[in-house]
Amino acid sequence: MAMTSFTTRIDADLKAELEQIARFEDRSASYMANQAIRAMVEERRATRKLVQTGLDLVEQGAPSIPASEIHDWFMADDDRPFPAARPAL
Repeated sequence: MAMTSFTTRIDADLKAELEQIARFEDRSASYMANQAIRAMVEERRATRKLVQTGLDLVEQGAPSIPASEIHDWFMADDDRPFPAARPAL
């Protein structure tokens, strides 16, 4: 895989922690930063794909749960049952 340089600003404390972790794992700070960025990019790509899949399913008429019901469930006590999906209109 081709490599290129990337310059960024980072908090001094975070840089020190990154360097400490890199020393502990016998790796360079650059390698550790590259791995962290790769993981974040892959996670964001997967999230975007899941969101697009959900939007596609809603467009196709798949059952869904209104956002207000999800919000109410999230804010409720722990024993409240998850709301049921309803057929699309």
